[in-house]
Amino acid sequence: MSQMYLRRFGEHTGPRQYKLTARRIDNVDQPFTAAPNKVLAERGYYWGTTFDGIPHHGVEDLFTELEGATASVLRTVLDAPEGALPARWPLSGSERLMLSWWLAAQILRTTRQRKRLAFAAQAAERLDAPAEIAAIAANNPHLSFIIERLAALAFTLYARPWGLGFSDMCLLTSDVPVALFNHHDAEDQLTAAALCDILVPLDPHRLLFMPSPRMQADDPYKRADHRMKIPGAVGMALVQVAYDVADALVIHHPRHDPWVHWAPSGPRQPAPWNGKNHDAPKYVLEYGTLAPHLTVERHWLTEHPPASAKEAEEAPGIGGDATG
Repeated sequence: MSQMYLRRFGEHTGPRQYKLTARRIDNVDQPFTAAPNKVLAERGYYWGTTFDGIPHHGVEDLFTELEGATASVLRTVLDAPEGALPARWPLSGSERLMLSWWLAAQILRTTRQRKRLAFAAQAAERLDAPAEIAAIAANNPHLSFIIERLAALAFTLYARPWGLGFSDMCLLTSDVPVALFNHHDAEDQLTAAALCDILVPLDPHRLLFMPSPRMQADDPYKRADHRMKIPGAVGMALVQVAYDVADALVIHHPRHDPWVHWAPSGPRQPAPWNGKNHDAPKYVLEYGTLAPHLTVERHWLTEHPPASAKEAEEAPGIGGDATG
């Protein structure tokens, strides 16, 4: 899991030191403290074979390079001094391209994908790959899956309209940081990524959202890059979606705890590899776009007004309207 990304959900406690709050899906009422470089870290996750007795880790190096380049893009988006939402949006083409590659990697590299592929046990057509990588892929279906789809998925994400949002509700992330609404575990991940609403929590109060073609048909403002302000009740729905797709762990900032105003409800996304074959939850989300001249003051990234009675009443539901 990307340490660069996880640090955005961590409390800075010292030079290069951060702490997170993590919760195991099978025991969410017992949070524990973890460091970004200790949680969701598995050495050799993509190693499928050895060369001359030495494990090959070139793909992990590729992801590390992607994360390093993406860090500067996230700083542009999340550290803008003029507000919690930057005045410069959309991103430049090069910034958008880099973030697209990183997002594609986050969709493909998760433990949930690995378990889904192992359960399905389907043979996939392979694109040509360097001999050294292809040798690993032959022993590692998940790695083969990543190699075949990474570039095409990055292009698919690059071509979609992007919404950058601020949520009044504190957000969480997980070992599955990108959620594809309603078809998260589709066998054809490229088609799902082209047609589904996509949610990416970026930090405790910012998120990236890619509206589906249905949303775009209903609202012309969502056919291009846009910004939005998400009220608390809709933010709770987004927390539920992010929670539903997690595999083993959810993570949030120690001082931005979604459980203060929210609790899990209903069945999560099914996990047939664990014997959980129930129907998947369905999500419908509506929000309004923010006028280009408006933003959110940065102090709301750390200040938390109390939830209104209306928000408390609507908390379990999915839906509602977000307006700027």
